[in-house]
Amino acid sequence: METILVSLICIALIVFGGMTMSQGFMTTVDTSTTGLEDVRERGETLIRTELTPVSSSLTAANTLEVILENTGQAKLADFDKWDFIIQYYDDMGTFHSTWLPYTSGTLGDNEWGVSEILLNGEAEIYEPNVLNQSESILLVAQLEPAVGDNTTNMVVIATPEGITASTYFTR
Repeated sequence: METILVSLICIALIVFGGMTMSQGFMTTVDTSTTGLEDVRERGETLIRTELTPVSSSLTAANTLEVILENTGQAKLADFDKWDFIIQYYDDMGTFHSTWLPYTSGTLGDNEWGVSEILLNGEAEIYEPNVLNQSESILLVAQLEPAVGDNTTNMVVIATPEGITASTYFTR
């Protein structure tokens, strides 16, 4: 009788332990699968996202305009999370490599913002403040100190997804 009681307790502990281990295994598999799904979705977004520089020019010694076109299939927004990095020479020949913060209001020194989003040269109507496929965006940056004469300079724009567009400009 004593052996039967001990055997029943051992069997109950084995069943309980097996169920606990299988529950832990299932939780781990579920977490891993969710993580893989996130990686897949991010990869699909990266494949469908592309920015193409159209032009860049200085409208004044310290105002830079950059036009980019969304040639990918993904919509782009959250401009405050974009990176705007400028590399240029000033009038004294000093090299500047600077990350500029985004502003949605009036531009201050060393800030950038979105001036307008266009579709075929017309102001966008569908989904304002979202850069859809085939739309162009005009980015404006205020630089201090001013860009030097007879210099070749570069601007790099990067989205939160890691898509970059770079272009050169001269003065």
